[in-house]
Amino acid sequence: MSKTNHISIKQLLCATAFLVLWGAAPAANAAVSATNSNFTMLDGTGATVGGTNDVVFTWDGTLNTDVNTAVSNATISSVTPFFGINWTAYNVKIYGPGTYTISTADTAGQAGCPTVLQANCASGGDYTVTVPAGRIMTHMKFAWGSTEGIDVIDVWTPGNWSVLNPGNPIYRGAGGIYAGPVYSLVSTDWDSDGIAGGAMVDGPFQGFNANFNIPAVSNTTNNNFTMLDGTGATVGGTNDVVFTWDGTLNTDVNTAVSNATISSVTPFFGINWTAYNVKIYGPGTYTISTADTAGQAGCPTVLQANCASGGDYTVTVPAGRIMTHMKFAWGSTEGIDVIDVWTPGNWSVLNPGNPIYRGAGGIYAGPVYSLVSTDWDSDGIAGGAMVDGPFQGFNANFNVNAGGVTTIVCTDCTDPNQTAPEPSTAGGCSISTKPVNARERGDWWLVAGFLAWLGLIINRRKTLKN
Repeated sequence: MSKTNHISIKQLLCATAFLVLWGAAPAANAAVSATNSNFTMLDGTGATVGGTNDVVFTWDGTLNTDVNTAVSNATISSVTPFFGINWTAYNVKIYGPGTYTISTADTAGQAGCPTVLQANCASGGDYTVTVPAGRIMTHMKFAWGSTEGIDVIDVWTPGNWSVLNPGNPIYRGAGGIYAGPVYSLVSTDWDSDGIAGGAMVDGPFQGFNANFNIPAVSNTTNNNFTMLDGTGATVGGTNDVVFTWDGTLNTDVNTAVSNATISSVTPFFGINWTAYNVKIYGPGTYTISTADTAGQAGCPTVLQANCASGGDYTVTVPAGRIMTHMKFAWGSTEGIDVIDVWTPGNWSVLNPGNPIYRGAGGIYAGPVYSLVSTDWDSDGIAGGAMVDGPFQGFNANFNVNAGGVTTIVCTDCTDPNQTAPEPSTAGGCSISTKPVNARERGDWWLVAGFLAWLGLIINRRKTLKN
């Protein structure tokens, strides 16, 4: 088992509800909080002129899609003064991909300048910002001393500050603990002037760039499991999946460790199931063996006869996506291999024509998720066809909202564009949910009928291939 190409982004999408929306309404399915977030102020030459590393960030997990209806859905705060003067961020609004025109005009006594006279109310021109797919934008008001209404816009993506903003310094001084350069949400040079962030157009810091870099985290509920058969039809699932993740990414199958959990109280065809040895990987190409031996990690409690084994998977995970490989136990069978390749977005857009499970077990919260399972084996069916166990040819898809309490781990921050790695301090991301009481489905006679039908489907698939 080996990894055959290099990874450039070590921490991906631990920013939860980082949802790529194509005109969809914001999805309220995550609550986010983080500490040790970074604030870096760069002047018009790109030099660091201040900042802190004690920023506290919260986010309700929604995304605005229209400036006319946008609401504040996040907070950013710090106890560290900027140039000896306290500052406050307020009216923090997070948006999904799209193009936005944002006015900086404010009126004293209104939301942009709630407590000061007009003379101390910063106003300037308009911003026009294009947020690409796979990124999100934050627009906030910034008060510094007696001045209110200063506008700050950052466009965020997961990754390494030093790679995304080459040549740009990041604040590492007093105030909190520096946890970079890898963050779940890194501020990028969205106005393409070579300086990270976007130049401010109003207030006392015109031409300066205020950058916030966030190790974002969340709690989520109502994660989805959709099982599709070899024809692409839904054959079961649930919406009460509980997902946890420590925020790290594996980069080599030989050294990979379990860094996530997936669980549910809802049986599949009347039989309980368990996902274990859940490993999440960053971009790259991986060859994964499904061979297991009874009594070892893949099949810890069953005899070899009940230990699923098959061939190898070779999976290429593109930039901007992550992969999960897990073992799946169903009844007395262990070692069933499931691989999903995840990206943020809308199931119906990413997997056109593929149904998603909306039945009993939890509350359906789709089709937009932070991590959507995609058709990585390009057979037209979401997910990847299983090659071992009783569900060969079936596709097990997990659609989840990522997050948790985190400071990011980056054990190898090397990037092909760097001559040497930059270290990162420890961290992690965890998502916890409380499962909903589920209604069990099916009975033993149904299981027997299902297995007979399953055999017919598999044989038909093999016949069609031949």
